[in-house]
Amino acid sequence: MIKNSHFKWEAIAEDHSADRPFSVLIIGGGFSGTVLAHQLLRRDPKLDIAIVDSGEKLGQGIAYSTTHRCHVLNVPAKGMSALADDPEHFLRWARSNYDSNVRAEAFLPRKEYARYLESLLEETASLSGRNLPWFRDQALTLTRGDGVFSAQLKSGRNVQAKTVVIATGNVPPGDPSVPGLTDEAKRYTAFSWSQSALEGLDGKGDVLLIGMGLTSVDLAIRLLSERFAGTIHMLSRRGLLPQTHKPAGSWPRFWNEESPRTVRGMLRLIRNQVRAAAKAGIDWRSVIDALRPVTPEIWRSLPEQERKRFMRHARPYWDLHRHRVAPEISEQLHGAIRDGRVRVHAGRITHYREDEAQATVTLRKRRNEQSEKLHIDRVINCTGPEADWRRIDNTLLSSLFAQGLARPDSLFVGLDVDRDGCMLDEQGAASQSLFAIGPVRKGGLWETTAVPELRQQASDLADQVVRAMKRVYSDEEDLLNV
Repeated sequence: MIKNSHFKWEAIAEDHSADRPFSVLIIGGGFSGTVLAHQLLRRDPKLDIAIVDSGEKLGQGIAYSTTHRCHVLNVPAKGMSALADDPEHFLRWARSNYDSNVRAEAFLPRKEYARYLESLLEETASLSGRNLPWFRDQALTLTRGDGVFSAQLKSGRNVQAKTVVIATGNVPPGDPSVPGLTDEAKRYTAFSWSQSALEGLDGKGDVLLIGMGLTSVDLAIRLLSERFAGTIHMLSRRGLLPQTHKPAGSWPRFWNEESPRTVRGMLRLIRNQVRAAAKAGIDWRSVIDALRPVTPEIWRSLPEQERKRFMRHARPYWDLHRHRVAPEISEQLHGAIRDGRVRVHAGRITHYREDEAQATVTLRKRRNEQSEKLHIDRVINCTGPEADWRRIDNTLLSSLFAQGLARPDSLFVGLDVDRDGCMLDEQGAASQSLFAIGPVRKGGLWETTAVPELRQQASDLADQVVRAMKRVYSDEEDLLNV
């Protein structure tokens, strides 16, 4: 790991017009965009790369921008290397820069992982031997003409590139459809990671977190760490919290070409494997982990109707078993539940009303259909990314759809992208100059949000982009020689 490099990703403050287009423009500077830039420059240090991202810092995105030490990684240190070909890269960094005694199984603070990504950015810039441009801005539209893409930024700048990678990360959650909840609601926060989400709370009133996934757990843990005196209510349809990481043995990969191609059949297979593992003294977590390397293959093997069935019925159960929390976080949360500081509800909101003093939220319980009214100071949407892209208001994506350069996947959970990361146009043809990485590929891969999957994507996509660019440049030279 290179330290104290004088090369950096340089934020562009003034108007910038390149004499020629950038080789690669990466739209999105979170984990996926950062690691992709690193992998591209490892393959070709001469590449002229730029990043567009409006965040305070590159590399962090939403996941690692938190400064609260109570927010720890959801994966042990041994699984958090940013480089697919160097599994201990992060662990070595942590032992050199955080604590020499860090265990491979430790769950480190996310703010330390942000420092790790900063060091990776320095190393990335040093690969090229020059400062690299970062447009701290937002891409509003992307158009294509004469073999070059043009990104119109919110500031008015126009950035051109021969190749573009969409790495915009997760989209914000959609608002729940609740009678009485309007745009004028003052006690409702639509995005859990906004700065205003917890501002102004006096510590005495109650808070309702809609959703019970990892985002909701993060907010609950932050409130508990700040000695919030009110009650924290957590609500989801089924009232299920994420499972906890525990040490587990290994279990062989059991999915193969002969395995079922239906959701019902897959669930039966998994249950049988869990029973067999239990007889061998192996925890169920090892069975789920054995599916992780082949999850994209499993997802692609399912007929579209079965994928829809999975999303309607099995997705919540998969998420809470697959996306787990650190043991210390689980212990703190369940302790607060036992103490009554956190209340868990299974059900749905049937009505929302506000007055000057509070919000009144009416719940209908899942088990007995009875109603309960909660008097709340703040209601925060923690439901996770919007699952239906037809409801997303995004000018960048709209510009691509309008030109026929891209299309949503058939389930409308992301962009339609082939196995190599190439975007598919409205006719289904794969582009050789427009690519995607990260959560926008959910429709084709399903699991595309965690570090182990994203780092492999970045490595594979870097190979694909470099190959595609070599073909394009070779074709241009042939035309010049005609």
